[in-house]
Amino acid sequence: MNQNNNFYYQYPPAYTQPTPQQVAEYYKKQQDILQKKHKQKVQILITGFVLGGAILLNLMFQVFGISIINAIGLSDLYNESMLFQSGANIIIIDFFGLFLSFGLMALLLKKHFITPLIPHEKISAFKAFMWLSLGMGVCLCANYMTNGIIELFKHFGYELTKYDTLKPTHPLECVMLVISTAVAPAIFEEFAMRCASLGVLRKHGKGFAVIAVSIVFGLLHGNVIQFVFAFVIGLILAYITIVTDSIVPAMLIHGCNNGLSVLQDILQYATTKKISDNVITVIFIVWFVLAVIALIYLLITKSLFKKEPKEPVEYRVPLYQKLALLLPGLFIPFVILVYVTSKTIVPIS
Repeated sequence: MNQNNNFYYQYPPAYTQPTPQQVAEYYKKQQDILQKKHKQKVQILITGFVLGGAILLNLMFQVFGISIINAIGLSDLYNESMLFQSGANIIIIDFFGLFLSFGLMALLLKKHFITPLIPHEKISAFKAFMWLSLGMGVCLCANYMTNGIIELFKHFGYELTKYDTLKPTHPLECVMLVISTAVAPAIFEEFAMRCASLGVLRKHGKGFAVIAVSIVFGLLHGNVIQFVFAFVIGLILAYITIVTDSIVPAMLIHGCNNGLSVLQDILQYATTKKISDNVITVIFIVWFVLAVIALIYLLITKSLFKKEPKEPVEYRVPLYQKLALLLPGLFIPFVILVYVTSKTIVPIS
């Protein structure tokens, strides 16, 4: 090392003080960051209350619809005719309760969308089938988990009462059962959840959006046990929708999952309960195998995770803070959920 370099390292240049302009720019940038962070928190808080309002409006439409049926003297027809009950449920629950309630929510928060209301990226039929298989595997796991919770309640001397749905007694009723239980919910619930609700939440982070919309999806299902089931399914449906940027796989999964119970009812009508149970068991096994194959395929093709270039983030609100800001707006739906659940739990006689 020469003499000049020795002199430099022994006597480094004096530290350059920032200019007043640089200091002002720094504090202005910090102020802008704080304002953006505050704005995001306010938006999440408002979104929570609007989502909670959509859930309550959904419940109001259902109560109002059933009240009208009772008022005009059609309650017996509703309770005894599958065709009438199924048609009424599509209008009251699916169209008014879901499409209209969450459509209004999306309209109110349309400025929050950073993606199209309906994700519609093209996806090949084979890739869609792979996502369907993986999703069905998760749905079946969630079903076994829910049954485990029900058995746990029984272990402590309680059981969950269920609303008795009408069973098909005619081929036309079988068709109507497919439409009302598998097709309509796959369309309207996915619009409400994975289109409208997920859309208004995505700008605040994909992970947050997946968890938040799954909470809302669970609240729609009326009791704690179904909340757990719907929450788990909601996670995979929202995740797949974000990864594929398409609503098609989620609709297929939703329809096929609901279709299993429909198929069981139709098989019991056409054959016997034993044959129905055996067929459903075989179908469960097939879906599990396909789910494993789909998981391996999606991992090998690097399709399971969506890699996007990371943009520089000036600020970041932690996930737990986002969820904490969302929950006040969902407080009343949670109270209703607990209340309804308490009415369905009865001691085992």
